[in-house]
Amino acid sequence: MIPISVLALAVGLLQAFLLGCLLYQLFWALASLLPRSSPPPAEPPHLRFAVAIPAHDESLVLPATLARLKEQSYPSSFVDIHVVADYCTDDTAQVTSVAGAIAHERNEGPTGRKAYPLQWLVQRLLEHEPPYHAIAVFDADSLVDADFLSIVERHLRCGRQVVQGQHVIQNAHDSRVSAMAAVDMRLNNRLRNLGRSNLGFACRLMGDAMVFDTQVLRERGWPTATFNEDREFGYELLLRGVRAYYVPEALSYGQAASSWHQAEPQRLRWYRQVPAMQRRLAWPLIAASLRSRSLALLDGAIELLMPPYSMLTTLAALNLAATLVLSVWLPAGLGWLGVWGSACLLAGWTLYPVLGLVLDRAPRWAFRALLLGPVYLLWRLWIALLVRVRGDRIAWQRTQRREETNAPR
Repeated sequence: MIPISVLALAVGLLQAFLLGCLLYQLFWALASLLPRSSPPPAEPPHLRFAVAIPAHDESLVLPATLARLKEQSYPSSFVDIHVVADYCTDDTAQVTSVAGAIAHERNEGPTGRKAYPLQWLVQRLLEHEPPYHAIAVFDADSLVDADFLSIVERHLRCGRQVVQGQHVIQNAHDSRVSAMAAVDMRLNNRLRNLGRSNLGFACRLMGDAMVFDTQVLRERGWPTATFNEDREFGYELLLRGVRAYYVPEALSYGQAASSWHQAEPQRLRWYRQVPAMQRRLAWPLIAASLRSRSLALLDGAIELLMPPYSMLTTLAALNLAATLVLSVWLPAGLGWLGVWGSACLLAGWTLYPVLGLVLDRAPRWAFRALLLGPVYLLWRLWIALLVRVRGDRIAWQRTQRREETNAPR
């Protein structure tokens, strides 16, 4: 039987770990309040953009996406829109051409990941004449703000090689699930990305609204190692001294799954490769940070290794329960001070997303959506368990769009 004193030590170490993680997250939350560096003033445009959109059977959502891209305030003579119709069984390619974009049909090579058609298309775009200065990547359902490219162009001109725009969930009011996903994305933008960019650290690439200087892609190509190729790419670029910069003014609106059934396979593929990504990249980031004395590299390693919010909050709840039990068995060792400390930790993790919404000046519906937070947290823990059980048996599944759900039969 494990001695009570050993259990008390374990609980104390867990408390210290949870407190350290909470203080670290609160630091970035406060950093999001710092003033941001301003890009240079607007000049006559001279950068040529290629917009890259991977699409698999997306004929219902592409017309709206392409129409919005055609409305960019950036001069159309400097922008080409490319859509790769990847193993499509519908008329995605025809819809693309009718909308005035450039269609590329891909029916050979590996399939089952968004990265494969993107890698194929990016390689073609890098060989284009006249050459493009930057490539912007969007999803097939992205409704891009009219000033997106004009805003991004100013940041590219001042030397930033990778820019991440703000991805916003457009169908937050479809269901409670999509509302919670919208809150989750809002918190990621505010608490994970904004503070880091304010201090010159690297933000996380989000898969949509990403813009790359073509020189970066010429040197590295587009990765296809995992289902999380965008996040993984961000860490690999950081190792090579390239930091993704978050620009919240550059907006792109996308859809979230509107039911648990639709959201589960999406989350499974996002979570599937995280353990392998941690094993492959965490130590190189730590080693590089020690060699170069770079806090940005160290932060990348910490952000990669830190357990998700759902896990940390659950650990805080378990820590409080363990402290209550041990306070009865070992009052001299823990006492009510330890209980109150554990309760404050749990309160801190519980209120952390509320703080994020307050800092972001979120609308009322976002606070109401947080009432589903405990259910959402347990669901994400369930997804993490499924990833451990299923492992490599998790296959890619296309996320159903709202237009398909509402389409007449």
